[in-house]
Amino acid sequence: MSSGPGEPAAPAIVVLLDRLAEWQAHEGEPIEAALGAIEDEERSARRRLEDAQRQAAALASLRREQEELRHQLEMESLRRRRDGVRDALAVDRSLLEARAGELLELLAARDRELGLLLAAPALAPAVSGYLDATDRLAGARGTGAPAPEDLLPPEDRALLEPYLRAAIAPPPSLGAPPAGVGVVISTDPPQGRPEALLVVLPVPWSVYAGATSRPEDLCTLLAYRLVAAVHALLGEVGAAEAVVRFADLHGSLALQVWLGDTQVVPDLRDRLLEGVAGSVEGAPELNAAGIEVYAVWLTPDILMESGA
Repeated sequence: MSSGPGEPAAPAIVVLLDRLAEWQAHEGEPIEAALGAIEDEERSARRRLEDAQRQAAALASLRREQEELRHQLEMESLRRRRDGVRDALAVDRSLLEARAGELLELLAARDRELGLLLAAPALAPAVSGYLDATDRLAGARGTGAPAPEDLLPPEDRALLEPYLRAAIAPPPSLGAPPAGVGVVISTDPPQGRPEALLVVLPVPWSVYAGATSRPEDLCTLLAYRLVAAVHALLGEVGAAEAVVRFADLHGSLALQVWLGDTQVVPDLRDRLLEGVAGSVEGAPELNAAGIEVYAVWLTPDILMESGA
């Protein structure tokens, strides 16, 4: 602080302190301004943080709602797939059963026609000789054993030859449009080393449950071929000793195989898909009925009962 005219000069220490105070105030102005700005930004940041927290809470609630909707959609989709698989199996069974019945009728008509032809008086000696030869050869079938017709005189054999060929000929065609049926294959777990195998055949459970009472038809023959193929494939993939059990799945005949005690090959799935479908290619009864068999892979959850 400076002194006016006639006033005594301020002590040096006062002057020094005043100058230091002025210097501190001058130097402190930008600092105080910066601190003020920082406080403003902090308040603004806290407001933004509070807003973000409220938004995060709202988004979390919205996420939970959408995840629940997604779960419901997945469950509904699984239910529909299960119902669809059940319905599709029923469609395939119905198709096979209908064509099996038609094929049986066609074969029965052919047998009746052959019976009437063989009942002609001119064929009676040849037919009688054939039946006698069949009785003599009963129990002697095997490698090198003659056929009954081989024991007939040449003239009788010549008479019966057309009828014998007709009797063992492939089934006559239904003339029905081609149709596909699916053999469903599933392993549990679906990935990695399987512990269980499930094969669902497109034939009714009665093929197994009523084997002694129902006629041998298209469904039966298809089941024979597919069961044999599964057994053969199990041997090829290292599970020859696995136990095969039969079960009713949605009305279809299913094969359940425990693989937990075996060391199956890594490509079990591909081997089954190729082998099962390939095992019935060219089957005469399927060709006659216009049926094509496809192997279809499904995960085990789809094959469970709806609501399970």
